[in-house]
Amino acid sequence: MATGQPPADPVVRAVLFYSPSCPHCHEVITEVLLPMVEDYGSEQLQIIGIDTTQPAGGTVYQSTIERYAIPTHRRGVPTLVVGNVVLVGSIEIPETFPGMVEEGLAKGGIDWPDIPGLEQVIPPDAQEKPTPTTELPPTDTPAPTATNEPSALSSAPLVTDTTTQTPPPAPQSTSSALSLNEGELPAVETEEPSPDPVGFTLASVVLLGMVAAIVYVVWRVITNWQRLLQLDDVPSISAASSAIPLLALLGLGVAIYLAYVEINQVEAVCGPVGECNIVQSSPYAQILGIPIAVLGVLNYVAITVLWVAHRLLRGRWAKLSALGLLGLTLFGALFSIYLTCLELFVIHAICAWCLSSAVITTLLMLLAGMPTTSKES
Repeated sequence: MATGQPPADPVVRAVLFYSPSCPHCHEVITEVLLPMVEDYGSEQLQIIGIDTTQPAGGTVYQSTIERYAIPTHRRGVPTLVVGNVVLVGSIEIPETFPGMVEEGLAKGGIDWPDIPGLEQVIPPDAQEKPTPTTELPPTDTPAPTATNEPSALSSAPLVTDTTTQTPPPAPQSTSSALSLNEGELPAVETEEPSPDPVGFTLASVVLLGMVAAIVYVVWRVITNWQRLLQLDDVPSISAASSAIPLLALLGLGVAIYLAYVEINQVEAVCGPVGECNIVQSSPYAQILGIPIAVLGVLNYVAITVLWVAHRLLRGRWAKLSALGLLGLTLFGALFSIYLTCLELFVIHAICAWCLSSAVITTLLMLLAGMPTTSKES
């Protein structure tokens, strides 16, 4: 049931679901919503923020998922619900919400979303008492879609001054809601993450293994350097192991997922080991504005192309493709060592997805390097 009816003067009302520990939520609130609230004023734009890490806020968010049939891959924060439209993350919200506000005001306003249980967490002074309505001005924006970041979120509880204002019969504490029109900013967890002994131990073992593998392959390359430069020798060097495309496909899946996380500004599903989202939200997750995961996708595609070329070609071209495969995987392993060192010694957080990609790249280097540098080939 909607919590109120649009007043005579047009006003756009929206609900933001956020987590205090979500860096993308902080970006949306600081750079988009608070400036808009300041520009329009509470007479034209009202936004309520609901902390999904709080029991009452989590309940309302779950109701939102059911009400708008939000698909699994779109669930998370930041989520902004405007009328019957759900906006997603720190890319979609800035691109779409300003236009929706202008359009909504021009068409007479947009009331609070029809979210079951919303009236239990919304501040009483923001609720209108006339007969509730579900009539909303039509918009040209897409039908309801969902948010970018996973719903399994954790952070320190957000304490606001709305607890005593919550009307009965709220089943749980409603300190999960605050009005952005009051100029308040949800706290964002900026403390260094707690040490993860399992993750750090695993990353250290992987790092040592990668270093040992690279030293071994480089030694083989150096000892066979002259033969490798003889492009017309017969038989040609070989790197045709059928395990290479299988590993490349596995690595491609990891890279595509991480690229999706970074491009769409969503939280990664990390599992029990590591803090993937801390790593993905760090400045080291991009190079010249390009997400590292996107480069990883290109890397695995190139590896697959070189392997296919090596299988199909003969003579000089077959050898060149094998050398290209060796060089690319060797560079990938070196770059993985660099990224793992950043996680251990700079970011102080471990990404299990990144470690998986590092292991895959190292295995690819060994599969490409050992037969290529073999004296018997």
